[in-house]
Amino acid sequence: MGSRAMTLPDGVTLLATVCNTTPNAVPYALWMARGAEQYLVDLSDVLGKSGDGGLTGLARVGDRIYAAVQSNNPRILVLDHQLTPIGSLTSTEFKDIHSIHCSRDGLIVCATGAQSVLRVDVTDSTTARLCEFDANVHLNCACFDASDLLVCCHYPERVLRGVDGAGGGVINATTRQMVLAGLTQPHSLEPDGAAFLVLDSDGHRLIRFDHSGILQQQALTGFLRGMATARGSLFVASSAGRVISRKNPAAPPGQQFWQNVAEPVVIHELDHATLARKAAHVPLLAGFELYELLAFDDTDGLMPNPERLLVPDLNAIARVYYEAAKRALAQVPRQT
Repeated sequence: MGSRAMTLPDGVTLLATVCNTTPNAVPYALWMARGAEQYLVDLSDVLGKSGDGGLTGLARVGDRIYAAVQSNNPRILVLDHQLTPIGSLTSTEFKDIHSIHCSRDGLIVCATGAQSVLRVDVTDSTTARLCEFDANVHLNCACFDASDLLVCCHYPERVLRGVDGAGGGVINATTRQMVLAGLTQPHSLEPDGAAFLVLDSDGHRLIRFDHSGILQQQALTGFLRGMATARGSLFVASSAGRVISRKNPAAPPGQQFWQNVAEPVVIHELDHATLARKAAHVPLLAGFELYELLAFDDTDGLMPNPERLLVPDLNAIARVYYEAAKRALAQVPRQT
């Protein structure tokens, strides 16, 4: 495998969203890289409101980029190709948005908090419900297989009869049948020609599959979530093991600090056809959990406004987290 330096292939730009950030880092939860350069995108004018926790889903439709805000005020930011916010999408149907995907002139929106998948028409902002589950299956991404809707989730056995202990996988929400079982906390389901790609997030695998089963797989490191393709390369985001999160801020009993950070945030670069590993890129982020990747070719017309771009400084980021940790510690009741 190649160098871990951040040097992307010529003509490729990556965007990544960061979730579960500290409050002071939320406005910089969108990251960009091009060549050997990295930036944090300053969205402080539209992101960082009370209750915001970062960004999750990321998608592109035409000349617009859509980023889902992780918040108790869920919304989808609309950016142009200069990465300038030009609006937002809101709906009473939006609850804990995880992923968003392009679908012709619309978006497929996974409202995980409502156990539903929505289609949002970006021309008039109307919303239609594509599927809904009664049980909590932690659905987090979806895509179409012809006219059928495939959903990636964690607990398919809760909604499919005859499925016993499937753990996590991909289900056909239209026919209510299992498509791919045996995954652990899977994410990032994407169509890939006549097949599909999915990340077996806690199983540390990238899988290419179709209705006959697994076609190819590649073992990777870390908790996998976020995937994008450009110029023959497939980029997969990997974050530290999910033993500490915004909802569970304490380490499990017996876990030591170095065990928790043993797997740093990395973006794996693979050959799209063979899934062979090519390089590993280490980003400088205002956070420790990548959620989604979006890749642009240099012909796509992405021309970020330089006034929106901040060069990340490792020492500054460390100070931000140090101050946030001090404030959090000050709020912990002292034992007497």
